Amino acid sequence: MKFGTTQSSVSVLVGAESETSRGWSYAVTVRRPEGESEHVVTLAWVDHDHWCGGVVAPSRVAEAVTRFAAAKRALPAHFDCSTVRRWYPELDAELRETM
Repeated sequence: MKFGTTQSSVSVLVGAESETSRGWSYAVTVRRPEGESEHVVTLAWVDHDHWCGGVVAPSRVAEAVTRFAAAKRALPAHFDCSTVRRWYPELDAELRETM
């Protein structure tokens, strides 16, 4: 999944998945030309359903959201995918087009 032209320089690797009381949590590595960063990314069931109707694996949704955000800004060590929607309201339309 690619968003815009800057994402080709961003690589996102989704590692370990764990279930939470509200959805999932992922260990994610973001690789950029200037280096790597590690993140904990959470995804709620409600957001997963909102973005893909539950038909795409949650890990792929978390990956797509992280890639979208990483192409636009430095990411905090821990964030929820819904936070990215608040940063970038256009995320909903982007994800629906690419999922």
